[in-house]
This record gives sequence, C-alpha cells and structure tokens, in this order.
Amino acid sequence: MESSVGLENRIREDHLLRGNRNTGNAVRVVCTVMVVGLIFALTVMRAVMSFTLHMWFAWNQGADDYLLMSQALKGYGSSDNSMTLAKNPGYGYWLRFVSKMGMSADSAYFLIWLLAAVAMSVALWRLFHNLFVMVLTYLYVLWNPLAFENWLGTRLYRNSLIAPLTFIVLGLLILYLQSVVPMRSTRIDTDESASSTCRRTKDQSRLRPWNYLAFVGIGVLTGISMSLLYLLKEDSIWLLPMFVFGVLLKIGLALRNGTGLGEKIVVSILSLMPVLVFLGGVSASVEHNDKRFGVAMLNTRTEGELAGFVSRVYQVDSDAQTTTIWAPPSSIRQVVDASPTLKSEPDLIDHLYHSGFSAPDIDQKPLRADFLTWQIRLAVQNSIGWTNESDIQHFFGRANGEIDKAFKEGKLKKTDKFFLSPNMLPRSPEQIGELFGPSIKAFRWNFNVVSVYNPTTGENQTDADPKNVEGLQKAGINVHDPNPSYFRFFTVERARSVSVALTKIYACLNVGLVLVMLASVALAALRMNKRRSGEGMVILLGILLLVYAFVYGFSVAWFTQFIENDHIKFFYTTGSTAPLVCTALLLTLGAFAANIRKSQTSHMEE
Repeated sequence: MESSVGLENRIREDHLLRGNRNTGNAVRVVCTVMVVGLIFALTVMRAVMSFTLHMWFAWNQGADDYLLMSQALKGYGSSDNSMTLAKNPGYGYWLRFVSKMGMSADSAYFLIWLLAAVAMSVALWRLFHNLFVMVLTYLYVLWNPLAFENWLGTRLYRNSLIAPLTFIVLGLLILYLQSVVPMRSTRIDTDESASSTCRRTKDQSRLRPWNYLAFVGIGVLTGISMSLLYLLKEDSIWLLPMFVFGVLLKIGLALRNGTGLGEKIVVSILSLMPVLVFLGGVSASVEHNDKRFGVAMLNTRTEGELAGFVSRVYQVDSDAQTTTIWAPPSSIRQVVDASPTLKSEPDLIDHLYHSGFSAPDIDQKPLRADFLTWQIRLAVQNSIGWTNESDIQHFFGRANGEIDKAFKEGKLKKTDKFFLSPNMLPRSPEQIGELFGPSIKAFRWNFNVVSVYNPTTGENQTDADPKNVEGLQKAGINVHDPNPSYFRFFTVERARSVSVALTKIYACLNVGLVLVMLASVALAALRMNKRRSGEGMVILLGILLLVYAFVYGFSVAWFTQFIENDHIKFFYTTGSTAPLVCTALLLTLGAFAANIRKSQTSHMEE
C-alpha cells in the first residue's frame, strides 16, 4: 500500500500541475484578449485614416479619371466617340458595384484594403499556423502606406485599386494552393520526419464533401478577383503567367500527393475552377462590348486594327526612332503613303500632321512615346468622324492590309530591333541594356518609398460642371460637402503626417524582413543539406515572386524611360509590384518561423 506521505506528495504534485495548467490557460486568455483588442483598435484607427484622407475625383482629367468614371455612368453603352473603348472596363465595373451597394468611395476603399488584409492573413495562417505571422501579415497589409498615397491610394482611379486587389488575388491563390491537397503539410511543424510536401495517408486526412465545396468556393473567388484585376488595365496580360503557374502547380500537387486515383482526378479537375471563372468573366466583358459597340475586344488602344496601325508605324526602320520619339514623322509619312485607303482621306491626314499633340506641325513637334495612339484617335474624331467602333476597325483593317503588302514587297523596311509588345517601342540590345538601372531603382521602391511618396493633397471640387457632379454622385460623395471632416480629434494634416511616418516605419520593417528572408534561405539550405524539411517550396515561391516583380518593373521601364519624373514612374510601377514583394517577404518570414520551430523541437527531442 502507498504510504500516507507518498499519497500527500502525489496530491501536492497534482495540485501544482493543475495550478500551472490553470495559470497557463489564464495567461493565454489574457494574451488573446490583448491581441484581439490591439487588432480591433488598429483596425478602427485604420478606418479613421480612410475617412479622414478622402478619395478624390479629378473630373477634369478627360483621358484618365473622368474617362473611367464615364464607363460607370448612364448612357455609356450608347456613347460613340474616340475614347469610348480606349481603356479596359474593369474600373467602371468596380464603380458600378460600389454605387449599387450604396457605399461611398471612402468606405469601399477601406473595405477592399480590409479584405486584402484578411485574405492575406488567413492565407498565411492556413499555411503556417503561426499566430505572430498571421497578426503581422494582417497589420502589414492593412496599414500599407500605398493606401494613403496621393495617386496610388486616394485618387479615384484604377491604379488605387490595383494594390489591394493584387493582395486579395495572392491571398486567395495561397489558400487555393493550400486547400484539399496542400502545398505545405502543417504536420511538419510537429513531425520532424515529415516532408514539407509530404503525401497524406488515408488515416491522416480523409477528404469530406465540404472540403471539396470549400475548394470550389476558393477557386470561384480567385477567378472573380483575377478577372477584375485583369480587366483594370490594358497591360494585364503580364498577370497570366503567375496565374497559370499557380493552377498548374496545384494540378501537379494533386497528381503527386493525392491519396488515390479518384482523388487525383477530382482535385485536378476542380483545380481548373479559377481558370474557368476567369475566362468566363473576361469573355462576358468582351461579349458585352461586342453587343453594345460591335467589336469583340476589351479596348481599342492595344487591341484591334487601330492599335495595329500604330504598331506598324513602330515597325518601320528609321534612324530617327529614339527612346523618346517612337513614331518619327518620316515613319508615319511612309506608312500613310503606302496606304491608298488613308490617302483617300486628306482631312484625316491633315489633322494627323497639324493638330492636337502635333500642332502646329508634326516636324516641328514630333509625337513623344505612345502619343500616336491618342493623336490618331483625335484625327479620326475631328475629320471623318468616329461613326462607330466597327466602322473604324474596318477602315484601319483595310489600311493595315495595304501596309502589310508594302512591307512584303519591300516598299517599307522593317526594323530588326526587339519588340516586347507590338504596342511599345522596339529596342536595340544597347537600348535594352539601358533599362536595368531604372528597373533596379523601381525595384527598390517596393522596399522603401520615402523618396517618391506623396501624401494625399488631392481634394474633391464643388464645381457645378456636370462631369464633376455626376462623378461625385456615382462615388457616393456629397456634392455640396465633398471633403467632410468627421473627427475633431484627427485632422487631415495629422493623417498626412501619419502616412509619411508609415513610409519610414515600413522602410525599416522591410529591412528587417529582407534580413529574415536571407536567413530563411540560408537556414532552409542548411536543413535541406541535412535531409530535413527546409520549407523549400514556400521559399522558392517567395523568390519567384521577387523575380516576377522585377521582370514586370523592367517591362514598365521599357515604356516609361522617356518620363523624367520619378513619381510618375513610381505611379506606373509600384502599385502592381509592391504586393508581390510584400507577399514574398511574408512567405519567407513564415518559412523562417517554421524552421526555427522545428529546430527547437529537434533539440528538445535530442
């Protein structure tokens, strides 16, 4: 029998263990409450920032802000002028959605950034099951200073939607890759022998119908978000390689790690859902334009025969073609002379040479960069008239056929320079080499925007011009008080100061995240060398995102080299690339934390 002393000792030990357990639970509860309270307070403060630094509408920018606003207004479907289909329709869809939901622009943009933060934080939690990484991701995305930048954050224009929507797409893609047959098994956080891409066994995880339903739901949301992002800009084709790679990776994971032939087939088929939804969304937009305007395309700036005419001018071999003058007057004249169709409209040619951007004479004022795209539209509008989209396409289709014949017969000589896109300047190897410096500079802006950041200074106007009134009303902004002050304790000036301070905080934070990324790569290499899981796939995805961001920045530099203002280059580039870089940093942070956790577990077992 057990002595009374031994029994007392056991009772005392049980009480001590129970007390320690209760203390630990209490500490966890307190910490959880503190974290939730902090997140809630910072979310409320973030909303205060959005409703203090208002979205502003530049109604007098007819080729930009008002053009996109007009796509959301009544009568757009029956409009017929040279600018009707000049740009993609995605932002018009967004404005219509905001208006239908009865939201103001301020609330809509706060919510889209909130959704971006939630999507990314849930994705990183699903990937790593690390509370610190999840909370940091949420706050890091929600408080990104780009949300408060004058042109990239608070301007009522499509570029202000690109960054949060890209975060949403990336977050959904991560969730998509981690669903059903995950790209990273969270079992490796506690099982050192498991591979980061280990196969599930039937007794480990049997898929249920709701697992498939959730996967389909994530796929649908991914396709919808990707559709809207693609429809925002004319150069959105750059997004497709990343999107297709994600889908192919998921199919590869399903075929490699699925537990049975049936599961492999089902998951592979369901993995196509984002692509199907994306194609459906884009096709519906094309069909809408075909029905309303008679042309089956998203825009006529980079698609169709009018864009084809401009690209043919760029193809003409000319010593006068430079990185500033893409379409020299001599090239334009050669192309016009090769087309009887164009020469049959002397009024059109006169406007092309002597009005608009080339006034008073194209030889004295040659068109810079892609201005021929806009000059030819103005010339058509002011001469033969923009009767309808279909007629214009047919007119330039005939002209392009004649120009192609002239190239084939040797009357026109094609350049031997390299084309990145038919709608951009062809470049020699030397001219391509000139782009690396600007590309590296633009890539650094993804980590530190202090030198190019402009805090919000734009304000909504009270002009009675119908363009201004209609635009403000569509955006849910009070025409009579378009810049209201909601909070006495927090002024616009103070909010601007906060946004500037955020750029410096993020610059420092990003330095730390870059160091963590380097450490993560080194630690992963060390662990993989020892034949242990090193989070290789996650880190590789992070590195690929960095490379992808640089390549896109390089393509933008191809277009923007003629621009001298760094802020304008920043405007064209960083909204698209910063989410890629931020996601890469967060992925490698999560991988580093996972490797540290496994190292600690390994030492404890030893």
